[in-house]
This record gives sequence, structure tokens and C-alpha cells, in this order.
Amino acid sequence: MSITGRQNDNPKKIVSDDQFRELRFNLLHSCSWINNGMRQFLLPHAITPKQYSILRILNERQPESLSIQEIRDMLADKMSDASRLVDRLEKKGLLDKFPSDQDRRSNRARITTQGIELLTLIHKNRGQLDAIISDRLSETDIDHLNELLERLR
Repeated sequence: MSITGRQNDNPKKIVSDDQFRELRFNLLHSCSWINNGMRQFLLPHAITPKQYSILRILNERQPESLSIQEIRDMLADKMSDASRLVDRLEKKGLLDKFPSDQDRRSNRARITTQGIELLTLIHKNRGQLDAIISDRLSETDIDHLNELLERLR
């Protein structure tokens, strides 16, 4: 029984410093490993994982446009220089960048037909990318890991 009079079926274990250190190492190492896999997968398409994320975000919102700030807010890495990434994608013809109607100091972006075609091509071969994880984890493992990672956010 706990102090409140209720039975505590799941007493909280004390997590050691070593366990936290190992968790941080494993999360960072796994993140790096997945990013490297994505980088290699996207290399033939001449885009980076962050550029790919921007294209996916814009593709999900098409035909709407998004401000650079809205794109930045939707990226996993909030510290990334979304303006620079958008400029590079514009130079490649994968998105259009234009001034906002509401605020001329702000720019907006919209994916182009060429950007949509590139995403379609990438998604056709996405099984290769997914295999780097599915070769190591079962569907149940993936569901459980997704659950745990969502709880961390």
C-alpha cells in the first residue's frame, strides 16, 4: 500500500545515471544511423534529408503555400536554416518561392510539378529505405518503438 492507501502495482524504479547515458547514446546513435541511411538513399536524387522533409511538408499542403516560418515550425530540427534550404530547392526547380500577400517582408513556398514528380520517384523506391529498419525490427517492435518515442516528445 502507498501512503494514499492505494496499492501501487507498478512501483517506479530508480533509473541510474548509466541507464540515462546509455539511452541518450542509443537515441543519438540511432538517429545518426537513420540519417546516414536517408542521406545515402537520397544521394542519387541530389537532395538532403532536410530538403526531402520540406518537399514532403509542401506536398502535403498543396496547392496551398506555406511561409518559411511555418515550414521551419513543421521540421523536426527547429534549428535548421529553412530559408537557405528553401533557396536551394528553388534553384533546383523543386519549389516556387514568392513574397507573401499579407507581409511583403515574408516569403512563402509551394512545391512545383517537378518537386511532386521527384517525390513520386523517391516514394516508388521507399521500400529500400524502410528495409534498413524492417530488416532489424518486427512490425510489433516498430509499433512499440513509435509509442515510446511519441511519449518522449
